Amino acid sequence: MAAKGRGGWGLTITTTGVYLFLYAPIIVLMVYSFNRSRLSARWLGFTPDWYAVLWRDEQIFQSLVNSLVVAAVVTLACVVFGTMSALVFSQARLRGKALLDGVVYLPLVIPEIVIAVATVIFFSLLSLKLSLATIVIAHITFCISYVIIVVGARLAGMDRSVQEAALDLGANEWTAFFRVTLPIAAPAILSAALLVFTTSFDDYLITSFVAGVRSTTLPLEIYSRLKRGITPEINAISTIILAATVPLVLVAQRLERGAMKVRTALASACGVFLLMVTPVVARTWPAGGQLPQLNIYIWSTYVSPRILQGFEREFHCKVNYDLYDSNEALLTKLQAGNVDYDLVVPSDYMVEILIRQGLLAPLDKSRLGNVWANTDPRFLKLGFDPANNYSAPYAWGTTGLAYRSDLVKENIDSWSAVFDPSFAGHILLLDDTREVFGMALKKLGYSLNSTNPDELRQARDLLLHQKPLVKGYNSSNFEQDLAGGDAWIAQAYNGNLPFVMRDEPNIRYIIPKEGCTISVDSACIPRRAPHKELAQEFINYFHRPDVAALFVNDSGFNTPNRYQRREIDPWLLSNPAVFPDPAALVHCEFMRDVGPVISLYDQYWTEIKAK
Repeated sequence: MAAKGRGGWGLTITTTGVYLFLYAPIIVLMVYSFNRSRLSARWLGFTPDWYAVLWRDEQIFQSLVNSLVVAAVVTLACVVFGTMSALVFSQARLRGKALLDGVVYLPLVIPEIVIAVATVIFFSLLSLKLSLATIVIAHITFCISYVIIVVGARLAGMDRSVQEAALDLGANEWTAFFRVTLPIAAPAILSAALLVFTTSFDDYLITSFVAGVRSTTLPLEIYSRLKRGITPEINAISTIILAATVPLVLVAQRLERGAMKVRTALASACGVFLLMVTPVVARTWPAGGQLPQLNIYIWSTYVSPRILQGFEREFHCKVNYDLYDSNEALLTKLQAGNVDYDLVVPSDYMVEILIRQGLLAPLDKSRLGNVWANTDPRFLKLGFDPANNYSAPYAWGTTGLAYRSDLVKENIDSWSAVFDPSFAGHILLLDDTREVFGMALKKLGYSLNSTNPDELRQARDLLLHQKPLVKGYNSSNFEQDLAGGDAWIAQAYNGNLPFVMRDEPNIRYIIPKEGCTISVDSACIPRRAPHKELAQEFINYFHRPDVAALFVNDSGFNTPNRYQRREIDPWLLSNPAVFPDPAALVHCEFMRDVGPVISLYDQYWTEIKAK
């Protein structure tokens, strides 16, 4: 018995240790939602202030409302129709049942990216505008299988004689269903409902393809904000969601053990849901009055609430904005042709592609006087739109080198630093094909837009030789690794760094002497935009010097506008990531569309990542 007791204690301790290890990231996330510092890498003391900041964040709450609405509708539809399907499948001896089972399992085995692309093409063929409704339809498509499988498995193990006895005793089929079949299936139904709700609430990939105007969900919002790193606001909203889901899990467990009646469990689940939804809806309930709408599709890093609110006040309109995390996501939406965005902000090479595909509307230059009067001429008449017929410069930046001056003692001025064996295991490169190859091509003395197969082969060989030195490829939160000291040196987008450099003074940013990517994102109007005039008013408004200065202060990005420098926060003016030395830009290049050669870039990038 003693040996058995010792074994039992050992198993308990081991199991507890395993679960603590598995749940440690969640515990850390919850603790860091109260961190005084904006950097996840450093604890500076306890504060609840981030929850107050979160409460004032309208976009987070609007995206949370969207996620809750979608998940609730999807769960209800899937539970009703999925349970009905499970009943039919479990009772009837259908010809071709094996084929039907295969159809049920199909959405679970097909890659999500395939479902996403197929769905958005299907909606485009139907000329169905992308919205919350299209998200609901898409989610039902891949979530209903969970209900059919889970409930079907429960019904398959049910003793049919119980139902038959109820019928023999005079109950009709509806009474037998509600008094016998439903109570037996209830635990599986609730479990399936929770699974569907969670799956729908958490989905990112498919949602990113089928979301339209004002339909950004919480996963889309959070993922797009990761471009600026994991912030305490994200930790706070994640903690709130975790706190809200724990009661639902407890309800499901008690129902499964038979410790709670079906009605009580359903009432409890609805109560928890209402408790979660009521303050959120109250926080985002729209004010009365119908105003003209301006729908913007933009990078999260370019959103300045003060600019949007100022525009709304002056032009008596409502500005809605949705977020994307890549130029390719923007291209996919505009190609589908069933979204009503009035203003988009693509990068330079993507502007060229959008013009070539006829997806942009020409600008009315006579209405953009601020643009032509206040924009630095260096950023006008660029190669991707030589006459600025379709684009007006919005923001610009560089892709250079960031490093920790307290960990890297050498004088860093070249791309050679990321090939230095003394930094092995502490080097980060961006997870971006063109940027990484552009860096290697610059190191070799070539253009970062090279289409020469021999030059690209040399760049591939250089990167393959460097691969053992690299800690990882990270485009989303490399600045957090630098702030925490996990990385010493990193290829970096300048826009991710200003606020981190303010909090961690040991981080430096330089433009390598070989040159790097210089990029301009431009404001453009989609060809099918419903509010083109209001979009042009916004572009012209943005290029007022005072508004441009506000943008720099709020975003940490530079703008081609010739703003008043006295209106810029002093700490930003002295930051080389925002205001680089003009002499350092001599060897920098704009990224251009390389045409069919992009397939060779992709092939070599796959080889590098697979090594």
